[in-house]
Amino acid sequence: MEREDVARIGEWAARRLGEAVVKAAGELGELVPPESRAHLLKAQHEVLLAAAAAIEHRRHPKGPKSRRRARKIVLD
Repeated sequence: MEREDVARIGEWAARRLGEAVVKAAGELGELVPPESRAHLLKAQHEVLLAAAAAIEHRRHPKGPKSRRRARKIVLD
């Protein structure tokens, strides 16, 4: 499978997951206490950010030639 295909499938999956979460949040809003809703929304946000980071990482792989050498950062 080509990397572009994997990225396209990942983006599709992320969109579908987001749509499912929005739909479920609308239905669960009546059953879940407000404190729990805030926690669940933060967790959803983190999951979607992780999925986006994984997709971006697969889209722009770095080979051994593109490794950067660590540089010293001077702190005052």
